[in-house]
Amino acid sequence: MANEIVISKITPNTMVSSTIEWIYGTDSNARHVSTSVDLSSIPLADRQSNEKLKEFLKNHLHESVFKDLDDDISKNSVRVPE
Repeated sequence: MANEIVISKITPNTMVSSTIEWIYGTDSNARHVSTSVDLSSIPLADRQSNEKLKEFLKNHLHESVFKDLDDDISKNSVRVPE
């Protein structure tokens, strides 16, 4: 199973800036991440859309972020509390 992004919370800081809390991984092993982002490239109506923000994170975060998370998940298998 490939690692997936789940948006857990979106907190607007200003009209264009938000803090997105997200979970990356699988059902059995995941990491919680918090990222402050500039959403000015996303229409105002879409800034609370989980699907739009997942795509935004995939396309705008540097690939090294996901590589580091993938490496950490594979090296440190931790069961996610239920």
